[in-house]
Amino acid sequence: MNFSNFISVFLKILTNKTVIITTVLVFLYIDFICYVARYRKKPPRPKVKKVAAPAPAAAPAEDEGGEDGGGEESAED
Repeated sequence: MNFSNFISVFLKILTNKTVIITTVLVFLYIDFICYVARYRKKPPRPKVKKVAAPAPAAAPAEDEGGEDGGGEESAED
């Protein structure tokens, strides 16, 4: 068997429909197995509770004191 016959047989094998389909299926199977092997499930996220809208602010009181929010409690002598 010389080199030209070898090339001819080799090309007939590679262009065979069953060989091509089998090669693609084996590749997809190996790819799927690798995906399953390295799959990491994401940790579950804690559920965020919906916060109710805050109640409307009441009108500010007139006897609150100065900037420090003082009043009688903050004025110690």
